[in-house]
Amino acid sequence: MRLFLLAIGGTGSRVLKSLIMLSAAGVRPVDQDGHVLRNFEIVPVIIDPHKSNEDLKRTEELLTQYRMLRQRLYGNELNVEGFFANRIVTLREIMSDSSIQLNDTFIFNLSAVEHQKFRDFIGYDTMSEANQALTSLLFADYQLENKMNIGFVGSPNIGSVALNSIKDSNEFQALANMFNAGDRIFFISSIFGGTGAAGFPIMVKNLRRAENLEISNRDVIRHAPIGGLTVLPYFNIEHNDDHRIDKADFIVKTQSALYYYKETLTAANESNVNTIFYLGDQEVSTPYIYDPGEHGQRNRAHLIELVGALAPLKFAGLPDHVLSGPDGLPLPTTAYEFALDKDVRNVDFLAMGANTRRLIYEPMVRFHLLYLFLTTGFKDMIGQGFTEDAPKIKTDFLNSQFYRSLTENFLQAYTDWLNEMHDNNRSVNFFNIGEYDMNNVLHGIATRKGFIGRKTVDNNVFKSEMNRLSRDNMERYSNATIERKLLDLFHMAATKVVRERYENIN
Repeated sequence: MRLFLLAIGGTGSRVLKSLIMLSAAGVRPVDQDGHVLRNFEIVPVIIDPHKSNEDLKRTEELLTQYRMLRQRLYGNELNVEGFFANRIVTLREIMSDSSIQLNDTFIFNLSAVEHQKFRDFIGYDTMSEANQALTSLLFADYQLENKMNIGFVGSPNIGSVALNSIKDSNEFQALANMFNAGDRIFFISSIFGGTGAAGFPIMVKNLRRAENLEISNRDVIRHAPIGGLTVLPYFNIEHNDDHRIDKADFIVKTQSALYYYKETLTAANESNVNTIFYLGDQEVSTPYIYDPGEHGQRNRAHLIELVGALAPLKFAGLPDHVLSGPDGLPLPTTAYEFALDKDVRNVDFLAMGANTRRLIYEPMVRFHLLYLFLTTGFKDMIGQGFTEDAPKIKTDFLNSQFYRSLTENFLQAYTDWLNEMHDNNRSVNFFNIGEYDMNNVLHGIATRKGFIGRKTVDNNVFKSEMNRLSRDNMERYSNATIERKLLDLFHMAATKVVRERYENIN
């Protein structure tokens, strides 16, 4: 199954960033029986005219790094177990139609929109006097003068006009042509801003009306299983006298959009979405810097974005019969919400529900232990034990593109993500930030009691276990790359360590 994942606006990019981190940890979608989905890959497409958005740029860079690291580990394999398990590809990478010109990027080309003021995009100066008067009633002066390369500045009425041109783009045509029976489409967007609130219903409308497109599989795309994450207000912004974006408007915008979504997205008709996920938080976040777009918009990561990243994985694992009827048409929309087990400001693994813990706890702990291992112990092990078994890991590996990209770039972004979520409100406290002692790194979770004191978790434990695994799996690694051997050994060792040496919370 291919999951075409359309991340719209700033919230879309931030949720996608959390999905990248979960995928790096090895979190994969499971079906209703708890079995990992086979032949699964993600095709993310970021839709945002605000190309200088720092959150967009951080996510795009992470996607590029993830793709490179995974390619080096597994090539084009789909069904792997371990770190970076989910295959993530661009539209260009999976295209078979060479007649459509696309860049090999995760960013949707919105050049027709992003280089204009809104008034120029709609041809305001060429309108009749009567039409100009009507347009001036519908749009404020600052909206008409809005430069769309900074997005739609909290104005979905601008976005709904501008983003309707997406259906004529090469990217939209490529997505429609590459979509096959069995694939699914998922949208990530906020409902209280401009780009996301407008883009979600516009894109769904154009997909459901695909009979107007010049594509061979229009019936397949029209009846595609479509899901969406609708993010309700969840963050606060600093006070500012510029009222283009005002936190006081968030709730009003949300209410208005929900009424509109009810008619266009969740009503019982052939144009609806199959599944919608609602997610928000009334807890006041740490205020974000007020920035309508001119200065880049770099917001702290938030728990809501982490939880939101689970929605497309949940959607991918839903059985076909809960999405569509025997005729292939969408069933009435199913709505999902999310709740913590404990309504607390400092959220650790124990505050999550049992189903969420089962999905993310072990993968995230393994990945964090990998970060600590590579940071504090691995270099001193080269030339000993498992590093001497074929394929040998030598000191020059520390200067390889893979290792430097993993440790200096990706894992640095990972720690930034953890720190930002920790410093926000609600604070995410899965791990004790700044703690390098593996015995004390899990917040609220201790190591198991042994015969004398508690069991130990440290680099020596991993070294011993990886030595044993390497000796027992010589044939497994005979044709493996160094990168795959190292991360596979650690993944197996960490699975054993987590289950045997930390207290069980599942």
